[in-house]
Amino acid sequence: MVAMIVGGDGPVGVPDCGEGPTTPGIDVSYHQDKIQWSKVRKAGIRFAFIRVSDGTTVEDPRFAENWAGAKQAHVLRGAYQFFRPEQSPTAQADLLIAAIARDGGELPPVIDVEATGGKSPAQIAGAIKVWVERVRNRLGVEPIIYTSPEFWRDRVGGADFSAQKLWLAHYTAECPRVPAPWKAWTFWQYSKTGRVSGIKGDVDLDVFAGTIDDLRRR
Repeated sequence: MVAMIVGGDGPVGVPDCGEGPTTPGIDVSYHQDKIQWSKVRKAGIRFAFIRVSDGTTVEDPRFAENWAGAKQAHVLRGAYQFFRPEQSPTAQADLLIAAIARDGGELPPVIDVEATGGKSPAQIAGAIKVWVERVRNRLGVEPIIYTSPEFWRDRVGGADFSAQKLWLAHYTAECPRVPAPWKAWTFWQYSKTGRVSGIKGDVDLDVFAGTIDDLRRR
């Protein structure tokens, strides 16, 4: 599904699922190159998830720049980490914790679960549990889980992490499918081919299930 953000009108191409108001956002990494965050804010974007690393081996070279730039532009920020189940979940969690120790952002940190690393569903679920508990204990916040319906069902075995808010990745012209045991999504990544002023090329587009005031209370 191709979608765009235009002006301050909010997300285009998002199905109306009767779930109330939504707030537009994006998620970024070094793949977006240099971002003009003031233009992003003017385009209507109100939050951004910003990548810290890919596991422990690839620290995102633009994280610090994007973290500071989004803050200066008054875009609410959350840090995310692409999770590698074959690597130490504690070491991965500690890398993220260190990156946001002095400035935790405005949104909870995220574990991005979309790779198996050759591990079984039980092993992946166990590693996620270690990561979540480490981040919770060290930062005093409840992390968010990012995943897709099929991946969670087939690769994580539908493990019950429903205490964590769900950031759902599902590119569809219809309403997204929420994987059990969750009942609803909190964030929805609905396109990976969005266009936003201030960013060259494609960018992932997201919405939050609520108003900007609801989001600030997260």
